[in-house]
Amino acid sequence: MNYFSKDDFKNEWLGKSSNLGNNYNQCVTLYKEFLKKAGYPDPGRAIGGSGGAREIWYRRIALGYDQYFNFEQVGHPGDWFIWDSVYGWYEGVYYGHVAMLIKDNGNGTGQFLGMNQAYKQAPASIQTLTYNGSCGVLHFKGYSNPTAGSGITVFNAANLIVEHAVATLTVDSVAIREGSPTGNVLKRVGKGFQFEYYYKVVANGHRWVVSKDKTQFMAVSNSEIQGKDLWATFSVIEDDSKPSDTISLTQEDGVATFTVDGIRARYDSPTGDVCKTYNTGDSIRYYWKFVGNGHRYVVYKDGDRKVFVAVSATEDKSQMWATFTAPEEDKKEESKPSTSEPSKPSKTDYTKNVKGYGIDLSEHNSSDIDLSKYDFVILRSNWWTTEDKKFEYFANKCEELNIPYGVYCYDYCGDEETALEQAKYTHELIKGRNIRLGVWMDMEDSSTKPGEPGWKEQNGLLTKEHCSMVCKVFCDYFKSQGYYTGVYTSRSWIGSYVDTDYPLWIAAWNQDDGNVNSDHSDIAVIHQYTSNPFDKDAIYRDIDFYKSDPKKDEPKNDKSDENSSDSVKKDEINVSGINKLIEMLLSIVEKILKLFNVKHNKNLIIH
Repeated sequence: MNYFSKDDFKNEWLGKSSNLGNNYNQCVTLYKEFLKKAGYPDPGRAIGGSGGAREIWYRRIALGYDQYFNFEQVGHPGDWFIWDSVYGWYEGVYYGHVAMLIKDNGNGTGQFLGMNQAYKQAPASIQTLTYNGSCGVLHFKGYSNPTAGSGITVFNAANLIVEHAVATLTVDSVAIREGSPTGNVLKRVGKGFQFEYYYKVVANGHRWVVSKDKTQFMAVSNSEIQGKDLWATFSVIEDDSKPSDTISLTQEDGVATFTVDGIRARYDSPTGDVCKTYNTGDSIRYYWKFVGNGHRYVVYKDGDRKVFVAVSATEDKSQMWATFTAPEEDKKEESKPSTSEPSKPSKTDYTKNVKGYGIDLSEHNSSDIDLSKYDFVILRSNWWTTEDKKFEYFANKCEELNIPYGVYCYDYCGDEETALEQAKYTHELIKGRNIRLGVWMDMEDSSTKPGEPGWKEQNGLLTKEHCSMVCKVFCDYFKSQGYYTGVYTSRSWIGSYVDTDYPLWIAAWNQDDGNVNSDHSDIAVIHQYTSNPFDKDAIYRDIDFYKSDPKKDEPKNDKSDENSSDSVKKDEINVSGINKLIEMLLSIVEKILKLFNVKHNKNLIIH
């Protein structure tokens, strides 16, 4: 990686043109010139996906940008902002925009260095752009000088923090905007105006309060820094209903064990009354989780009230205050044995509905695993549009050993179009193979590095609407192609992030001791019951239940095909006819020669 400053790059390219990557003066062209200067290999390569600038953010891991950039939600001068769909579209495809921030204007806009900004295919210039619609920020690791200036937070609806209060303005002419910090101005209000809000958020150079239906945004500060340049005073509203009834919680069963002292539990909300304090080594069983108000929380019930306990110093996983384990199965109270006939306590048989055992494999597993031990195998065929490095090897091995197998695709897509592209890529990989255990969409959000949020969470895609859409697009496509298809996900994600009518393959590891410790045949057809020592699965149906009947490509009915039997037959008939015609002509010539008493020999020359 090369080292330079943001001013070095600006001074080198301001007013210049480029066609690197065969795209003359497009916004991605200047970004590719930055990659070239940074030492990125093959900077002119295609971005992929729709081909537009938006893919720089959505495909940043696949393109290897993590070696050169930090991915952030707060930008500074010198950082590259990526917009999703604000900058127009062509033939129904949104391409987005990418440009380098030079200076923040302090009003929800900034001055950006980019190409194709002043007019079509324009050379690099500096233009004023809104932050609205930006989906992420790339901060170059190789700047020789640190970035300067105040940070600008990219607006993300997932960052809304629950808070119910009234803001009373202390200044005049404050805009109330529609739907986002840079939406249309609905009206302007002045000193003394009271705004009841249910959420707050930091974005685009201000602090904002948001209406209950999230349609109205009002700035209450001229800075992102808490308490600086305030435009309002605040008073808390005492609700008759419990705050926890209005807070959106995510279902998750688990046990949290604290690693620090003095963790306070609060009734009803993250800011409710303190009801208990936990110290290092204390454990609690929880049933929900919540992210907001600057922390990550687990939630449990105390009578008819919910209790919120912070388990992280931040909203991401960088400073955790607890470790987590799966809960043990609830144990039923054992009845006392009779005095006359002692007997052992009964033990639940979690395997009574199991029809077979198998494993799921990817390039992360060893190639020498003995597959013959298992009734079936499920293979990762690809993630997004990248083939798993060991898919072909494992698939050929299964076919050689006659072991039924299925495939799954790990999801990395940003919209409906790329979801379909992902499905079609999977289809191309498995065409012609005997898929007997179905084709599955792997819907989860694993982190690439410990303590970091997953790809979906980083990109604001960890929502029920998005995840359910991807599952539907994938499964609808494979159903139309004749395959048995379904969704792999965690049981805790069902209903919270995944809403689907397709069959389920669920992960529920419980003690994760290598054994089947629960029965999920009520909702799933396959159960991934452990990751110890690798992912193992149980099926609740016979193998034939998962069979596919993929559509076959129809052969072309081309009558002019030279290889068709009809054409060959016609060719044979034509040759035979020509031979007979030649014989007849030779016979006529011979008769004519005899008529003139001329001897026929091979040296005769007729003039």
